[in-house]
Amino acid sequence: MDVGWVYNIQKREREQQRKLQQFLADLALLGSLQGFKYFQPWLRGKEELLLTVVNEDVGWRSPGFAVSRASASSGPSSDSSSSSSSSPSLASRTGSPTPEPAAREPSSEEHLLPASPSEREMAVPEVNCTLFLVAGYMKYGRPHAWIRSNHERLASVRGADSVVRDRPVKLKSITDWQTGGIRVWDVVSELVSLCTVPLPSNPFALDMRYIQRLPVPERFLASGALLNFLETYAVCGNRDELHYDKVSLDRVAPPAVLEEVKPLRRLHVQTLLELQRLKKTPVDQDPPAEG
Repeated sequence: MDVGWVYNIQKREREQQRKLQQFLADLALLGSLQGFKYFQPWLRGKEELLLTVVNEDVGWRSPGFAVSRASASSGPSSDSSSSSSSSPSLASRTGSPTPEPAAREPSSEEHLLPASPSEREMAVPEVNCTLFLVAGYMKYGRPHAWIRSNHERLASVRGADSVVRDRPVKLKSITDWQTGGIRVWDVVSELVSLCTVPLPSNPFALDMRYIQRLPVPERFLASGALLNFLETYAVCGNRDELHYDKVSLDRVAPPAVLEEVKPLRRLHVQTLLELQRLKKTPVDQDPPAEG
């Protein structure tokens, strides 16, 4: 056996493991965040992330609690029968990406099942949202994404065929996994682009009103975690993306990712000062003058 060939195989395997470990680290970071406008993540185990993505941007605001409702719900599985009949089909959208990848002929990748089958999904998405499972299972050696609710918005599903429902969504970001430095934000950006109407100019837009209304300790933690994520994206993200640093001329449209960092950093520093004032005790103050 050619020693060089074996070495190259082992080198590729180590590289794939390194990339997957990086993806899982990204997954853990994203799962700790709250305050995005178009999606809400919730980490479920070290290999799985539930992602609630907004279907229609109608002035939607982040939920007024720390994590997505998906994390606390123990209701029945959410599937196409429970979705709103008024939700527009992605196939009828104009001027935005269509779910063509999800409608291709079946391939071997489509039969890769998630560790959490769709029929046993206990999480329920927000109203006007689609729930996804994003995972980086070590046994598959690469990330995948599965639809957990509103399947008919992205694929043709007949009845309750669990095999069909548990086919991974074909995403360009995941297809490029072998050749590119794909990170978790690439997958999230593509899912938001597929789901949200109208197409957001910045899939990572923040809901500043929600963040500002958090209690001071929670606001400090949330703003700091978001700042860390956006700054990591600023260093490692794809600078060719329009939402990276292209400022929209439309004042209604959310600012680019780099433009989000500035007000968020100011809010984080202001919140730190508020937190210090709240924690100030009488011991820290000058003693009263003796009469």
